[in-house]
Amino acid sequence: MHLRVVLLLTLLCSVSATGMAKLQTLQGEKTIPRVNGNPLDVHLGVYIESISNFRTQEMVFDVDVYMYTSWRDSRLRHNATEDIVLINDKQTRAMMWLPDLYFANARSCHFQEVTVPNFNIFVDRDGVVSYSLRATCAISCSLDLVHYPMDRQHCFIRVISYAHTSEQLRVRWFSEAPLRMNQQIELPEFAIEKIRPDYCRNGIYRYAITEKSFRTGNFSCLKASLFLERALGYNLVQSYIPTGLIVAISWVSFFIDRRAVPARVTLSFTTLVSLTTLGNGLRYDLPQVSYAKAIDLWYGACLLFVFMSLIEFAAVNSYMRKCEKFSVIATRQHARRPALHTRSIIRDPSILSQSDSGTFPHEQDELLDSGDKLFPRWFPHPPIHEEAPASEYFMRLSVECSHFALRIDKISRVAFPVSFLVFNVMYWSYYKLK
Repeated sequence: MHLRVVLLLTLLCSVSATGMAKLQTLQGEKTIPRVNGNPLDVHLGVYIESISNFRTQEMVFDVDVYMYTSWRDSRLRHNATEDIVLINDKQTRAMMWLPDLYFANARSCHFQEVTVPNFNIFVDRDGVVSYSLRATCAISCSLDLVHYPMDRQHCFIRVISYAHTSEQLRVRWFSEAPLRMNQQIELPEFAIEKIRPDYCRNGIYRYAITEKSFRTGNFSCLKASLFLERALGYNLVQSYIPTGLIVAISWVSFFIDRRAVPARVTLSFTTLVSLTTLGNGLRYDLPQVSYAKAIDLWYGACLLFVFMSLIEFAAVNSYMRKCEKFSVIATRQHARRPALHTRSIIRDPSILSQSDSGTFPHEQDELLDSGDKLFPRWFPHPPIHEEAPASEYFMRLSVECSHFALRIDKISRVAFPVSFLVFNVMYWSYYKLK
């Protein structure tokens, strides 16, 4: 009650009797002031106090702004020695016509009223009204995530008249410093490159005139453009380095003994599962878009490298199993027919079949005719002397097969890191330069 008395006294002291009378006569009159039949020019200025809570998945960020508007209303001319100052007086504000500007791309917005309603109005003797207020809004921003997380975004705050077409009201920026920003603003995920006042194309909207018909009209529109660059540090630590290390860990299997099957299988599948789990976490905070992002390309390449290391192990293990089979056959032949010559075996397998109870032809068919055609192409039969027994022939094949498996591991130790390095050079050169 005491506060209201003080406000009333302040209002009465600052407003002349003539000015107050004019305001009282305008009570209930909410028509737009016209200037010789021309559209009313409403000038606008915006000060961005803070930007926070940038939610990439929802494509929304919060902004706290001061909006300054100015227009001429000849009905409020007065002869007072000082301007009329209206502070925190909603009733007096309700008597006046105010521009019906709103934030077109705001999902939600509210005026600040702590500790008092944050607005003020100045009316000079010529009827020029200056109206300022503070609002906090959740602004939507359509993000282009093709280059995420090395992307640049262009967001904007669009201001437009709700009910008055451009033939009745035109919104214009102030001629000097129309858009300003608090220089202390720091975003954890973005760096603000610049801000710029722009004019958007006049929006064409439909509005109802009857319950069954619509009318279209042009509405004057402004936008405050914000140019943002995403900081790479967070994603570098949380995404790129961990996935790169997982790929490097998968190469450890190339240095493990090729006969240690459980160790290599465990390492390959562990890295594959770890990379898949980490990739699911990377996509959790991002919107579900229909195109591939830069982080998707990186993740896909890492997954391919880990999968290829698993394929490499499968190839090595296949040759090692052949090696073991040939070694077993060589041992059996050495124990049963030490004097058997390889040439007679190759020329006429039926000789061994008749004299050796069919043991060797059965084992030979199991190796060479079981559908595994990889070995005959890569390892042609080496020349064998007539005096050389069959056991020596198969022992040589076993050794050659083992050496070839080792050669695959040695090549992979160099080929995989070099290929991943080349991919990194191409990847970072393309996205950072672009």
